Amino acid sequence: MSPRLIERTLRWLFWFAGVAAFVVVLARSDVRGAIPVIVAAGPLLVLGLVPFLLQIALDALAWRTLLGGLGDRVGWRRLIEIRLSTEAVLLSMPGGSLIGESLKPYLLHRLAALPLAHTIASVGIKRCLLAVAEAAYLGIALIAARDVYAACSEAVVGTESLAWYVAAAAALLAAIATGLGLALLSVSVADRLRRALARLPSKRLRAALEARRAGFAATDSAFVALGRRRARLAIAGLTLLAAWLVETGETYLLCRLVGIELDVGHALAMEAAVVFARNAAFFVPAGLGIQDAGYLAFLSGFGVAAPLAAAFVVVKRTKELIWIAIGYAVLLVLERRPPERASTVSVAAPLGAGLGGM
Repeated sequence: MSPRLIERTLRWLFWFAGVAAFVVVLARSDVRGAIPVIVAAGPLLVLGLVPFLLQIALDALAWRTLLGGLGDRVGWRRLIEIRLSTEAVLLSMPGGSLIGESLKPYLLHRLAALPLAHTIASVGIKRCLLAVAEAAYLGIALIAARDVYAACSEAVVGTESLAWYVAAAAALLAAIATGLGLALLSVSVADRLRRALARLPSKRLRAALEARRAGFAATDSAFVALGRRRARLAIAGLTLLAAWLVETGETYLLCRLVGIELDVGHALAMEAAVVFARNAAFFVPAGLGIQDAGYLAFLSGFGVAAPLAAAFVVVKRTKELIWIAIGYAVLLVLERRPPERASTVSVAAPLGAGLGGM
């Protein structure tokens, strides 16, 4: 069996496992009781779609800030379109975060004619800042909602250590972000990757890598140049933190729409912990089953009635399905647009273009 076939098989196994886990979680919740709750909320549930768009817009704004540090001007709307389409892939595909991250440089290079080195560097640095922002998000939740974690810990995780778990998650993310940042800002990270790949027993691969030596060098230069833009890095990081906080706002809003009377502190405590668990299980599309079990555990620990908790989970997932459909529609439109011509000479074409898609 070829490595590519094994990879595809694993991806679909994770997808089916996630769907199965989601079905099991729903089966154990009061979905029948949730239906009247959702019907009673009515058209107001449309308001629940707004925070996601705001979150994507803030993410795109942070990306635009980083690209500006490399001298590139890209329309905010264009970046929002790219983020909507890549987020649809991220939420719907097994290992979607990996596919979505690789899709961003491709779309930006194709649609905005930016040097590929700049698109790769901006995406890599933004990924690092996103981890820093999430660590800060967890830290804010820990400080602002420590009493909430203490009160519901036994019900959620079966021990009194929930606050310590959140603190450990924040520390882990901070360590990962620091290590990733140091690696990306190294003057030879891309070239080291090229040399490591060149050791593989493939003459075709080695020839393609050698032909793109200048591209790898340009990517290293872009990482270093962006790393020197301290003010832009700080602004982008704060913007991404704001995007995380908007996710708490979304959870608070959806709870209110289905009749759950939670305050912001409870919404922050729940969302910060659940989103970390979902992101940790990146190989499962949209954290199916894991995210939903987390929400139900927290809401049960908060004393929320089962029908209301189930209604929240259903509405949250329905919101994601709607945005996935919108994202794929946007991706289809973007793919049909003719590519822009590059105004500057940059990195060579993506590696896969010279290797038959490898």
